[in-house]
Amino acid sequence: MKSFIFIFYFYSSFLGANELMGKFVMEPIFNSSVYLQIVGNPSKPAVLLVHGLGDEASTIWEHTVEFLKNDYYVITFDLPGFGKSSKDNQLYSPQNYAKFIRYLTQTYLKKPFHLIGHSMGGAIVLKYTQMYPLDVESLVLVDSVGILHRSAYSDFLTQSKINHFFDEKNEYIQRLQTRKFNNFINKITDKIEQKMTLDTDMALSNKNLRGVVFGGNPTVIAGVALMETNFNGVLENISQKTTIIWGEEDNIAPLQAGYVLNKLLPHSILKIIPNALHIPILSHEKDFLKILLEHLEGDLIFTKEPEKLVNDTKSYKIEILNTDKKKFTGNIQSLIIKNSQKIIIKDAIIEELFINNSDVEIVNSTFKSKNNIVLTAQNTKISIIASDILGTIKLDNSKLSLAGVRILAEKKPIEVVSKSTIIYSLCKINNKFIHGKEMISIKKAP
Repeated sequence: MKSFIFIFYFYSSFLGANELMGKFVMEPIFNSSVYLQIVGNPSKPAVLLVHGLGDEASTIWEHTVEFLKNDYYVITFDLPGFGKSSKDNQLYSPQNYAKFIRYLTQTYLKKPFHLIGHSMGGAIVLKYTQMYPLDVESLVLVDSVGILHRSAYSDFLTQSKINHFFDEKNEYIQRLQTRKFNNFINKITDKIEQKMTLDTDMALSNKNLRGVVFGGNPTVIAGVALMETNFNGVLENISQKTTIIWGEEDNIAPLQAGYVLNKLLPHSILKIIPNALHIPILSHEKDFLKILLEHLEGDLIFTKEPEKLVNDTKSYKIEILNTDKKKFTGNIQSLIIKNSQKIIIKDAIIEELFINNSDVEIVNSTFKSKNNIVLTAQNTKISIIASDILGTIKLDNSKLSLAGVRILAEKKPIEVVSKSTIIYSLCKINNKFIHGKEMISIKKAP
């Protein structure tokens, strides 16, 4: 079938959507009419495709379906609330969507299948696999949304918009993006979240409240229900081979969520598509289909190997001041960062890190030292993603976002000296799962 990928493009542009005809069926979970499409030979391996939020619904899979239909039995559909399916004031949660998909598979498939989800569909297929693991042969997650805590996701969207604005301006305007300005934006997002005092679980579960609070809008309901879903402690128990595909420049689903998924899923591999945004299925179709085919044909290796240091394997001590957009990797014995923005530390082993008045992101790294405190942050915004910390983090008037982080400390894992905010996404702190946000106010002694 590999040769098919090369000839596929010669005729795919001539295929119309009408050549893949679907039908409408009634389903009992939402009591709705659902647009369903089944193509291919039932004796072939089965593939089920799940779309995300958006009016285009299952149409994003049209070329994927054409690409697979000769060698696979392919099922796709418009989720209830989207596309051609019924739209109503229902609880469109990942759990209910999983129950809906189970009805379809038990009615029209009745055998294990490969499960592929994009955006919100990625969260849905993870929930399905948690609930019905024997049904699923393997997983493909494409730019999945709803993995990180909602506060981390809100921060990402806000910051990406700010970065986009400044990146388009001249060098003088870019220099105005100071730590003080970023602190101002952080305060705004914190105040917005503090105003959201409504019990969203109650609003979601009550039809009348869904109508009042969310206007009965399926997209809004599905989006809020997605953000309220907690996968902490779930991913580690998913045993299926999983390929994670991500657009490198995704401005909707942060790439850091891809790193988190790859760290926590036991049998996974992360494939990043350069220059792609949120829908590489369409924008980088050839790259996407190549990875998908490698997954389905079993050409990818899912065995996790110990992290290897890249580029720089020397141990070093360094201090940087007033520096922007710098990247560090390798063995870091001691690193001091002051008054610097957009600093990235990736694939590193860190003994001691001190950060003051800066913005730093740490990815796929390990903190370990003979000293108890391995990281000190003062007046700083810091994100740590898919990393292990053996020791204590010390915060002083800082904002810390932890995603897919494991902390094991003999003493207190996080020591807060003065007012600081911590966001936990799918974390495990001294063997306790944590997924949430805490704002700690401690006044310094005069």
